[in-house]
Amino acid sequence: MKHFKLSFFVLITTLSLQLFASNTEEAIQQIRYSFVQPDGDDFWRFLNHDDSHWRLAKDASEIGVAVAKEKPSEVFVRIEVNHTPATLNNFYFEMKNSGPIEIFVNGANAGGSIKESLKMKDYQICRRRIDILGKNLYAIYFKNTSNDVPVFDLQIKNSEWICVDSTKNYPAPVLSVLSRDAEVCKGGDGAYYLTGTTGDDTFLKPNPNYWLISPGIQVFRSTDLKNWKTLGNVWTFENDGTWNKDFGTFGGRGPARGIFAPEIKFNKGKYWINYSVNHSNKKHLFGIGLLWADKPEGPYHEVSPEKPITDGFDSNILFDDDGSVYLLKHGGQIARLKTDLSGLTGPFRELSAANYPQVGYEGVHLFKYKGIYYLTSAEWNVHSDGKVSYDSMIASSKSIYGPYGNRYCALRYGGHNGYFEGPNNDIYATIWCYPDQDEHWQRVSIVKMKLNEKGMFQPAN
Repeated sequence: MKHFKLSFFVLITTLSLQLFASNTEEAIQQIRYSFVQPDGDDFWRFLNHDDSHWRLAKDASEIGVAVAKEKPSEVFVRIEVNHTPATLNNFYFEMKNSGPIEIFVNGANAGGSIKESLKMKDYQICRRRIDILGKNLYAIYFKNTSNDVPVFDLQIKNSEWICVDSTKNYPAPVLSVLSRDAEVCKGGDGAYYLTGTTGDDTFLKPNPNYWLISPGIQVFRSTDLKNWKTLGNVWTFENDGTWNKDFGTFGGRGPARGIFAPEIKFNKGKYWINYSVNHSNKKHLFGIGLLWADKPEGPYHEVSPEKPITDGFDSNILFDDDGSVYLLKHGGQIARLKTDLSGLTGPFRELSAANYPQVGYEGVHLFKYKGIYYLTSAEWNVHSDGKVSYDSMIASSKSIYGPYGNRYCALRYGGHNGYFEGPNNDIYATIWCYPDQDEHWQRVSIVKMKLNEKGMFQPAN
C-alpha cells in the first residue's frame, strides 16, 4: 500500500510538472534571432517590431549552436511570451557569454552584465518586475569582446509560481505611527515587543530627503498583540552610537545616518537587537550591528563597538535549539556567529529555493517551527489582478543550510516582515506594505498564519 501511495504521488507530481512545462511552452509564442544590426534603431526591443525576416528558433539552445558555428560579433534575440501569473513571476534566464549582455522587457532596460561569464549565470528580470500579464517581448543583446570564438548560450528558465494567499481584507494596523519591516518577539515577562524601521514623514515618505536621517531604534510593548505602547527610542546615534556615529551617504545623497530594519529577540534572559545602518562612509559599507540589554527598554550595549559585525543590510538573527547563532542578511545569505557573537566564524553562504535562484531578493527572515526551518524573504510579484505587490515568500527545509523547497507567496503585501510564535504557540506575521495609495501603507498589521494541507503557511482567516 505504501508503494502504491508513493507511486501515485510520483505519478501526480510528474504529471503536474509535465502540465506546467506544457503551459510554459505554450506561453512562449516564438523565439527569433539575428546576427545583423536590426533596422529602426532600438525598435527591435519592442513587441510590435517586424521581425518576420529574422531567424526562427525552435528553442533557445539553437541560438548557441548557430553562434558557435558562424562566429558572429553581435547577437540580437527576441522572445515573445504570453504570461499568466504562474509563468511570469519565476521567469528568468541563464546565460554563458563571452562579452556584455543587455536585457530589455517591452523596450525597457531590465538588467544584464558588462562582464563576460564563461559559466552559466542567472539573469533575473528586475527587482520590481516590469513584465506584465499577457504579451511581453524580452529582447537580449550580446556583443563578443573577449574571445576570438564567441560564446553565447541561452536558456529560458521557469517553474510554476505558487501563491497560497487569497485574502482580500487584512486586519487594521496596530500602530498609529509610520513603520515598516516590523519584527515581534515574546519577552521574558510574557509581553510582546515590536521594532522596525521608524521615523518621521521626511524619512519614510517620498521627498528629496527620503531615507536619509532617523534618530535610532524604537521599541513597542503589548500584552495582547492589539494594543501597543511605545518605550521610546531605546537606542539613538547621538547617545549610544559607536562605529556608526559618523554621517555618510545613501544612494549618493547625504548627509545620511539612519536605521534600517532592526529586529528584537529574547534569548537566555537577554534582549537582542540586530540592525542595519543606511549610510556608508570610509569606515563601513552600510553595516550590521548587534545590541544586547537586560531589559527591553535598555540600556543597550554594542557587541562589537569598534566595527560592524559585517557590511550589508537587512539583517536577521536565529538562535537555534543547539545553541548555535546565525546571522542572515540581504535576501538569503547566512553565516554562523562566534560564541561571543562579535563576528562570523566563516564566509556567508547563499541560500536558494528549489524553483528559483532565491527565495526573495531582500528582507530575509529565518524562523524555526516544529523542527522545520522557514526561510522568508521579500519579492515583487504580479498577481492575477495585474497589480504588482511586495510580498512575503517562503521556502522550507529540515536543515538550516538547505536544500530548501519551492518558494511560494505566503502573504501578499507582506514583503520584509517577521514571523513569530504568539498565543497558543501559533505563528503570526507582520504586514505593512499595502499599496502606496492605501491609507494603511507603512502602518503595521498582525496576521495569524496557519499551515495548510501541503505544509505551506498562509493567512488563517
